[in-house]
Amino acid sequence: MPDCHGQAAYVPRTTQECDAVTIVREHLPGFLERIENHGEQLPAFVRDELEAFVTCGDFERGFLVARCRRCGESLRIPFACKSRGICPSCMGRRMCETASLLIDHRLPKTRFRQWVLSFEGPMAVRLGYDKQLLSLVCQRFAHRVMQTLRRQAKREHGLPSVSTLHPGVMLVVQRFRNDLGLFCHIHALVTDGCFEALPNGEARFHEVALDERHLVRVLEALHKDLAEHLVDEPEPPDDATMACLQLGLPAPTLRALHTTPPPQRPMTASAFGMQLHAAVTTDGRDKKRLERVCKYLLRPAFAHDAVQAMPDGSVRVHFKQPTKAGATFAQMSRDTFLARLCSLVPPPGFNMIRYYGVLANRHKLRPKVAPERHAADAEPKQLALFVPRNDLELAAISRPMVEDQLHDRAPSRLSWARLLARVFSIDVSVCKKCGGPMRVTKAVLCPDEIAAELHGARAPPRPSPPGQVELFAG
Repeated sequence: MPDCHGQAAYVPRTTQECDAVTIVREHLPGFLERIENHGEQLPAFVRDELEAFVTCGDFERGFLVARCRRCGESLRIPFACKSRGICPSCMGRRMCETASLLIDHRLPKTRFRQWVLSFEGPMAVRLGYDKQLLSLVCQRFAHRVMQTLRRQAKREHGLPSVSTLHPGVMLVVQRFRNDLGLFCHIHALVTDGCFEALPNGEARFHEVALDERHLVRVLEALHKDLAEHLVDEPEPPDDATMACLQLGLPAPTLRALHTTPPPQRPMTASAFGMQLHAAVTTDGRDKKRLERVCKYLLRPAFAHDAVQAMPDGSVRVHFKQPTKAGATFAQMSRDTFLARLCSLVPPPGFNMIRYYGVLANRHKLRPKVAPERHAADAEPKQLALFVPRNDLELAAISRPMVEDQLHDRAPSRLSWARLLARVFSIDVSVCKKCGGPMRVTKAVLCPDEIAAELHGARAPPRPSPPGQVELFAG
């Protein structure tokens, strides 16, 4: 099993030889052909994601060239597939980037509590393809958690009303189990209290103390909110997706009979086919620990080196930690592995990360509770030459147009160089030989240019186009 981890100095990722990529590259065409032979077809967004996963980090598909302005040392940077569900490299980058932006620009320095809402039985699978129901579950779950925090803050601190109390919630939808099966559940990072809007425009935080009774009340209220929506039978997915879901279901296992019930975990409640856990708390002033919690919520389904191709043709997925039964890996056929990857791809148009309360973009208290920005953290900004105004594009020559672009807004993305410097302490903007500045000079996209850069030769000739078809017989 090849090692896919990077080294101390920056080395472009080499994921093409990892077992997960090799399995998808070699067996995906046959897997799709067998599905089509049954008169079925995978959704286009699933097929596109699997095909893009194979090309992620492949230099033969193109790359950027960065060159030192002093000594001429060059560095090749491959393109990413920008996967939303299965690629560990792209999802790992998004995990680190989002966690960094949360710590620096969104999460206040207060105590946070992690809430985990999971479902039993087919409900966890239904949420994987029913976008409307999953969106409703996220909205109602966040509402009930914030309602509980407001009432508890009012009771503990003797406040006259809950109208001035504002908690904050960040929801992350996870779609996977440790064996890569579809299992939709919700992780929430919640302020462990409420911000009170004061008359002078400032905000004051009130911590609250919670116990298992509050969790049971949240489940009861959530069950009432969802009861009428669970009566109707959901519209089933297409046959190919349903076949992948069936193939990806876990095999039945034998469990030992316990004469005594297992001990109850603290801050855990189960009712109405749902389970709620809220025992993990984090001090927002401890940025490193809070960033680790954010990365845990945003982590990819698997790591490249966790997937191993076995000599007998099966696939072994290694777990990060042993299960309660002591299992350290799950073994499956290659068709089952591909089917589970298909089920992990989220449908387009659904936001996997959602913000409520003071963490929402347009909440009135967000500027008061968000971390203060420092000038040293701001990235250089390229000003636009033309600014859209209604249906026109006007030249940005007036002072108001320029100042509007320079307005101090929280960034929505981190550059590749800054992210590497933050996560791995690697400065790719400086040449490792002479210390000169490294700058991207060109993007290599043409097959002939790619072959010349990589192999010093031209690309193989392309097949000639088909002959001209006569529209009218003469």
